[in-house]
Parts: sequence; structure tokens; C-alpha cells
Amino acid sequence: MKSLKISPFKEKFFLFIASFFFTGFLPFCPGTFGALAGAVFFWIFLKTFSVKYQLFFSVLLFFGGVWASFEVSKLFKREDPDEVVIDEVVGMWIALLGRHTFFEFLLAFGLFRLFDIKKPLFIARVEKIPKGWGIMLDDVLAGIYSAIFLYLILHLRGFLPFVKM
Repeated sequence: MKSLKISPFKEKFFLFIASFFFTGFLPFCPGTFGALAGAVFFWIFLKTFSVKYQLFFSVLLFFGGVWASFEVSKLFKREDPDEVVIDEVVGMWIALLGRHTFFEFLLAFGLFRLFDIKKPLFIARVEKIPKGWGIMLDDVLAGIYSAIFLYLILHLRGFLPFVKM
């Protein structure tokens, strides 16, 4: 089967989306900087929206990310290129759904990076799903786990003497 070459414009477009405004091309810690860029973007543009719209934009970016990350992985001939950080952005946005304070953002960021790096439970398994889906879904799960743990921490803090905020 013949492989179709995409145009240079499409290549740059997919790179722009998959690397989240080229954040993924930073020389070190692209995943961390991708998550940070996603959190800053969310803080500036999305935190004042209702959760319904935050979720809508997260889902929209997820599907765009699946497509862009798949195209970039073909372009770079690697399963999950370091330059692709759109997955970290979407995962971070999921962790931040409904959050408004700087403290919640810091906690969500720390939890998300922990789950994204350690990949507990099913996260490592879904990463193996092909064609961009695995690239995106492992970070979606990390974002969901982060959101759950953040919710528990924020709602149990009154019951735990060592978690006073």
C-alpha cells in the first residue's frame, strides 16, 4: 500500500497542534512544560467557563490531539514522540475541570505529573493502543485519576488533621 505524503503546511499544522504551540520542542522536560502550558492556557482562557464548556473544549482538543499526534508519530517514525505534548494538555485540562484557585491548580499539576510519570493501574496498558489513541488516552486517564484524587483531598481536608489549608 502506497503511503501518501502530506503537504508541508499540513505537517506544520499537525506539529503546531501536537506540540501545543511548539512547547514540545523545548530541549528538556517537554511533558512537564506541555502540562504547565496547558494549565496556564486553562487559567487564562477556560477557568471562567462552566464545567460543561470546559469539558466540551477538552473533548474537542482530545479528538484533534488523536489526529495530530498520530500524524506526527508517522512523520517522526516513533510511537510516542517527546515533541507531542497535546496529550499532557488534555490530561491537565481534565484534572482542572471546575477548578478556580491557584492552590487547586498547583495540586492538580502535581497530581497529574505524578500519575503521568508513574502510570499506575491501567494507564500503562492504554498507552499501547495504536494510531494516536494510546498517546492521548494514557494522559486522559492520568487526568481523571488526578481529578478524583484532587476532589478527595479537597473534600476530606476537614477530616484529616494533617491536611489543613
